[in-house]
Amino acid sequence: MFGAAYVGRAISPFQPWPVPGLSRIPWVGPVLFDHDPLVYASYLLAPALWLLLFRSRWGLVLRGAGERPAVLATYGHSPLLVRYLAVAGGGLLAGVGGAHLSTAYANAWFESMTAGRGFIAVALVIFAAWHPLRAVGGAYLFGAALALSPALQARGYGFNQFALDALPYLVTIAALVVLGRRRTNAAPEDLTRVFQLTPTR
Repeated sequence: MFGAAYVGRAISPFQPWPVPGLSRIPWVGPVLFDHDPLVYASYLLAPALWLLLFRSRWGLVLRGAGERPAVLATYGHSPLLVRYLAVAGGGLLAGVGGAHLSTAYANAWFESMTAGRGFIAVALVIFAAWHPLRAVGGAYLFGAALALSPALQARGYGFNQFALDALPYLVTIAALVVLGRRRTNAAPEDLTRVFQLTPTR
């Protein structure tokens, strides 16, 4: 299996880079300004994606590939190519997230280390109604649920271990039940349809 040779191997993880001055702000500083470089990059990523999607020509083309691919095709663009590029970009960002998980969070690599976080990421897209700025709030909500279990264990609280492990997924299900229907309606109109250009005669 690819990557098996790296299981259990010690690595040199990313080290936190405290932001001078800001990291000393009570409560807020340690939460936002005492992290590794990839976390700081994520602060800029969501606004950059928002600008790309809603304030650029390419973003209009990308949204058109999900909403009205037939109309997009009449303007000379290939909806399939745009969709492939979007999937490739999403895969790239998922890879960066996986790299951060192993090199900055767990400081190791082992099989099934994501522990279902990919499904939480899919739920986050629905929760955020396909909007990158809303996704930031949802990511912090689900991230807080993931961090709560080890934090409570470290402080010696006598909560049931299995209940704590299930907490992030219960929060995800609850969010989808409460907001799922309204958020699903915000999905790209042709999200579940395979685009096929009708040949002209």
